[in-house]
Amino acid sequence: MTRTFRFVFNAMCVIALCSIGTVAFAQNSNGSSGANNNPDQNVDVTHYNDWEVRCPKSGKNKGDCEMTQLVKSPDNGKPIMRVVMGYPPQIDSAAMIFILPLGTRLAPGVQFGVDGGQKVRFPFQICLQQGCRADYPIKQDLLNQLKKGQNAIVTIVGPKGEKINLKISLSGFTDASNKISS
Repeated sequence: MTRTFRFVFNAMCVIALCSIGTVAFAQNSNGSSGANNNPDQNVDVTHYNDWEVRCPKSGKNKGDCEMTQLVKSPDNGKPIMRVVMGYPPQIDSAAMIFILPLGTRLAPGVQFGVDGGQKVRFPFQICLQQGCRADYPIKQDLLNQLKKGQNAIVTIVGPKGEKINLKISLSGFTDASNKISS
């Protein structure tokens, strides 16, 4: 990897470690200025092997909880990508959100596949200070593949045109997915 790309990835790692999932963000975005600066205090967190399920303490309806995994760089083991899956009210299925580092080439989009199977390609939606976001709706057949799978691969293109494969562990995926869908 180039020095510039490593710098961008390292910066993204720091940002990813400081960021929180959308449930925790939603819990803390009410504009209150109380002394509670710890958004995790309003969230129940349960671990299912490599996945974490985050649910607001105030309610546990379908769509309130999300599952997330922080993926590390294959080169240096530092966090590089956050994957979040939930049930947004705007669609009738689950959706995955991939938050990837700034410096990623946007035009090629993101490729996603399970256990070496056929990959799907989809675009980035937006880049913000925390990174670039790509969303993908998860239909039932893909959900079944994820539940039966061992690993998923996200492929992005770095600033110099190099393909980067990021492995998502599916260990604990089924239990985490069942928890957020109930």
